[in-house]
Amino acid sequence: MSERPHIVVIGGGIAGLACAHALTRSQEHPQQPRVTLLEAGERLGGKIRSEPIDGRMIDVGAESLLTRIPAAIELCRELDLDGELMAPATMATSVWARGRLRELPPGILGGLPDGAGPLLRSGILSPWGVARASLDLLFPAFSTHQDRSVAELIGGRLGRQALDRLVDPLLGTIYGTGCDGLSLRATAPQLEAIAREHRSLIKGMLAARAQTARAGAQPTTRYAQPQAPPFATLPEGLERIVERLDYRLRETELLGIRRGTRARLLVRIPQDRYAVGLANGERLAADGVVIAAPAFEAADILSAVAPQAAMELAEIAYLSAVIATISYPVDAASRPLRGSGLLVPHRERRLLGGCTLLSNKWPHLSTGGELWLRCSVARASVDRAIGMDDAQLTDRLVRDLREVAGLVGAPRSVHVTRWNDALPHYEPGHLERIGRIERHLEPFPRIALAGAAYRGMGVPQCIAQGRAAAERVLGATARSEMVVARTR
Repeated sequence: MSERPHIVVIGGGIAGLACAHALTRSQEHPQQPRVTLLEAGERLGGKIRSEPIDGRMIDVGAESLLTRIPAAIELCRELDLDGELMAPATMATSVWARGRLRELPPGILGGLPDGAGPLLRSGILSPWGVARASLDLLFPAFSTHQDRSVAELIGGRLGRQALDRLVDPLLGTIYGTGCDGLSLRATAPQLEAIAREHRSLIKGMLAARAQTARAGAQPTTRYAQPQAPPFATLPEGLERIVERLDYRLRETELLGIRRGTRARLLVRIPQDRYAVGLANGERLAADGVVIAAPAFEAADILSAVAPQAAMELAEIAYLSAVIATISYPVDAASRPLRGSGLLVPHRERRLLGGCTLLSNKWPHLSTGGELWLRCSVARASVDRAIGMDDAQLTDRLVRDLREVAGLVGAPRSVHVTRWNDALPHYEPGHLERIGRIERHLEPFPRIALAGAAYRGMGVPQCIAQGRAAAERVLGATARSEMVVARTR
């Protein structure tokens, strides 16, 4: 019997862990591979991190799982965690507009409404802003032949006010940058689909809503919104997924996890294999390699084997984020706080960019007489906030919370998390760049990429990419073994 193939997975975030899990569970390969997972740091999980704060376990990185992409729910089922999944109690969101918080009307993309009526009733836009948005019904079709920014579509069709108050606050909080620099195709494909199939955005969203209703709340198009809870979480923190993966992987005799081990360079060696050069000077021979590290690290690792792919990878920029988890006594709210969160438009020039009302959104945090908030620093202030001490940062955020949310008095606890270079920037043309990278790697089927920098940065997307990378490398290794066997 031939020696088991050896696959090296570089990166111990959720994409790398999901890849290793898939590799160790594969039943299709003629021989179960040996797997080595390398993590440069001392902890696994990447941007999934749960911290004990004031007696509660709170997620300070990824906060929830998007359910319409099934990979995360499927993984929870495989790990026997699906019974612990919890849906949000509310998804209503408010935005600070025209001097107070106003609830976003229901509609596609978390608040882009299905007509002028909901806009008028919400009061988010001025009468002039509503009139400008209604011009979408008269404009010619929007060209989708090439990737454009989200701002070009929304601002061009509905006007700058609709962009600034409805869409930019949401996407700016998720992606850490303004809609002017966000790829429509990569970050809002449902809107691009509507723009491609309908002359008017408003008419397209009305059609999507009607189609969903006719289907009994079961969407039949790629942009219709499901009625099932769109998000889920684990009451003890999403790091439970990482812990359970770590436990399951350590039970596997054919897998080794090496923490504090950084990969530096990949080179080809005889017999169509690779050597992974480590920072400590060691070299690991591998039949296949999955790189689940940030794009700038992947660029360095691939520079000798696939220089053109490396050059494209190096062009993917990264943004930082600052999150403050704050708890208040329940009587600190001078007025009722409704819904799951609030957004503050960029043009308000506040340090606070968005706030998830955790104790409203998640049932397990609604008890105990506390208000739990997850505050995101506005994108324009992140670089400055990275350098602030916690006391300065807290003072500014508490001031904004008092003015925007009506919270009075001092918080009970504050926990600040700084994520340096954490968010890949999906700028216009992002998916085209990823397509070029994948073409540059076609001659190297035993090398695969996975992670937030490529085709979605949410937890489910990263899990799906990790699994796909495992299939690619396993398939290429199996085909190579078959060729070798036939030539003997």
